Amino acid sequence: MLGAIAGDIIGSIYEFANVKTKDFPLFSDRSAFTDDSILTVAIADAILHNGDYRQTLQAYVRRYPNPMGSYGGRFSAWAASDALEPYNSWGNGSAMRVSPVGFAFNDLETVLQVAKDTAEVTHNHPEGIKGAQATAAAIFLGRTGHGKAGIKAYIETQFGYNLDRTVDTIRPTYRFNESCQETVPEAIVAFLDSTDFEDAIRNAVSLGGDTDTLTCITGGIAEAFYGDVPAAIAQETIARLDRHLNGIVEKFATQYGKNP
Repeated sequence: MLGAIAGDIIGSIYEFANVKTKDFPLFSDRSAFTDDSILTVAIADAILHNGDYRQTLQAYVRRYPNPMGSYGGRFSAWAASDALEPYNSWGNGSAMRVSPVGFAFNDLETVLQVAKDTAEVTHNHPEGIKGAQATAAAIFLGRTGHGKAGIKAYIETQFGYNLDRTVDTIRPTYRFNESCQETVPEAIVAFLDSTDFEDAIRNAVSLGGDTDTLTCITGGIAEAFYGDVPAAIAQETIARLDRHLNGIVEKFATQYGKNP
């Protein structure tokens, strides 16, 4: 899942300063993890310790109450509530935090079910669940030897997303959008249209929009398909995490390898 976190950190400074080009610095002094990384690690923590997804997400919000970029308004209200009922969201938050599921489980049926479980504690709208499942499935397929054509065909058939596009055709008119249905397909296209991990991240940032979430989703898929995150990017990413987040990332990486 380090690829998802790397994507989040790289995309963090471009969310409200879209660049619409692939020619940009990957990291700067302002690059930092956002709520996307925090909640991704929360899901990994729950998987590692057989924890409750609701309780773990809420605990991480308490631990990291003011991340760069902040949490979404309805998510913040949910996390502060004792009721913890889902709020029928179709937002892309369900997809940006799901990458650990695609790495941790070794059959597609389980990946789809657990992705649904992680989504519906908040995002119980069908589009919110679909976005999480599509992201986790793409990661699982990528790490288990499926080619891009096979991944594309499965996602299009199973989830109905239009992946018959390119980054260059999406970029001119794409704008900020927090929905799963207009974030997940674009993030997957950024991966499909790439040549390696870094190129996938550059594709996603160049689209503009909700860049940290786009790159978080793309980064998880790209890591699964291309292999380990390049050493220089991994080093910069790890250096920007605190001790607790790094500890969970390292433990997850040790317990769950790329291949089943």
